This record gives sequence, C-alpha cells and structure tokens, in this order.
Amino acid sequence: MQELGALHGEPLSRHTFVQVGGPAEWFVVVRDRQALIDAVRAARCSQASLTMLGAGSNVLIRDGGIRGLVIKNETRTCHRVGDAMIEVDSGTRFATLARSTARAGLAGLEWAAGIPGAIGGGLPTNAGAYGSDLSDVLVSITAISPDGQVDVYPADELGLTYRDSKLRSGELRGHIVTSLTLQLEPGDVYASLAEIDRVEALRKANAPTGPSLGSTFKNPVGDERAAGQLIDAAGLKDARIGAAQVSDLHANYILNVDVRNARASDFLALIRRVQDQVADRIGIRLEPEIAVLGEEVGIDD
Repeated sequence: MQELGALHGEPLSRHTFVQVGGPAEWFVVVRDRQALIDAVRAARCSQASLTMLGAGSNVLIRDGGIRGLVIKNETRTCHRVGDAMIEVDSGTRFATLARSTARAGLAGLEWAAGIPGAIGGGLPTNAGAYGSDLSDVLVSITAISPDGQVDVYPADELGLTYRDSKLRSGELRGHIVTSLTLQLEPGDVYASLAEIDRVEALRKANAPTGPSLGSTFKNPVGDERAAGQLIDAAGLKDARIGAAQVSDLHANYILNVDVRNARASDFLALIRRVQDQVADRIGIRLEPEIAVLGEEVGIDD
C-alpha cells in the first residue's frame, strides 16, 4: 500500500466523531474520484481488506483497529447535470451540500443541513431527518463493484428503506459509491436558507455537542415512540460505563465524556446495556443505527 502513500498504523480515533478506535493497518486519504477508484482497485488487486471512512460520524471502531486498507473519502466535487439535477462526489458533507445547493437556487436538501456526515457514508442507511431522506431525491449512483468495475445503478435498484439498503445488507454490499446524482427542484434562495437556519437551530437545541456516536439506535418499526424516548422511559438517561454516557439532552446519543481514557469497549458495553434494559422493561430490542467496525484487542491473525 506504500505506492498509494498510505500511512501504517494511523490511529482511527483521529478520524471519527466519537474519538475512539484502534489503528488502521494502512490508511490513505483520497481527494478526487480517480484517486478513490485507484485506491479501491489497488486494495482489490492486493487482496487486502478494504474499509471506507467518510466524515467518521455514526461509526464505532473497535479498540483493535482495522486490518487492510482504510480509505478516508474526501472527494467533494459537485456540478449540475441539468436544470435542477446535480452529480456530487460521495465524500461531500451533507451540511455543506445543503447550503451550497440552497445558494444556487435549488431546493430539496434543506433537511440535510443538520447531518454531520458525508453523503456517501449516509447512503447505505438512507440517511434522513425531519421526515425526509435520500430516497426522496436520489436518481442514481456510480459505484465500484468488488471486481473493480465502475457502473451506474438507478435508485430503484438500491432497495432504499428506513435506515437500510442493499448497499448495507443486500447484494450490493461491498460496492464503493463514488458519486450520487440527485434530482432537486428550483427554489427560492432566501426561503431555503431560512429553512436551513431553522433545521440547524432545531438540531442545536435537541442534539448534544461534543464527541459522540450521534444517533445510536434506529427508531423501532411499529411503535410511535422514538428510540430516545424508549431509552429515557427505561431509566437510562445519564447511564455511564467508563467514558461512554447516555446524553441527558437526547437519550439516543451516547457521548464520549473522557476522551483521554475512552475505549470502544466502553461504548459497546453501554450499547448492550441499553438494548438489554429497554428489552427487559419495555419489550422492544433496539437495533443499532451506527456501524461497528474492526477487531477487538488481542485477536490473532
């Protein structure tokens, strides 16, 4: 991986919102689409395992780190391909894209202004907020298949549902998204920016700041209560294991309250405790929304 300029043993705690995680065996940052394609193909050719990392939100990396190559996706090009259609690199941040499209007179992404991650990272879980999600605007994606082919996939072939898709749990798992084509609509710049300000104010009032896992659990299907309400009802606000603590502002957020001494195992233990206690007291077992990656410390080759 040295031919890619990859770093050996890079601590992944430097690259996640929650600020925990062991080292990457090899780590490289890519900033344009061709560099991303080249890095993916190099990993495939060398038969190294491959892990993609975007903004590092909604992900927990175990203390043993990740073997093979970790690619941090910083590709951020965006251009129009029609009057109100755009093609955007998968490393583009949701919040940046929401504001830039609003300023360009395009409406449809205002809801994304409060999402901290990258759009490609949010695609497998069909990221959304305030009643909207990516499936509302997605036309197609371009992705690299496990055998290195670059192909276009229409949105209706991705199986986008609530916090899931074929890219996460179906036959397209292992495909690496390089770009997304979105259909927006002509809008009023000032109205869109005002809506973005409203969304950001809502998030600031209801979501804790500082290092965290973000929204940790999916809202359960078939129950009108959100995951945070269930966690609160189970008496788990402020519950803590090591550096991991359930937020007292929004119970679906697990915070890192001691960055210097934090371990991923603290967060995994607290996640299990929340799942068990909510199941015991309310009868619903919450499913994680976050991705858990990597290995525990001490696993042999």
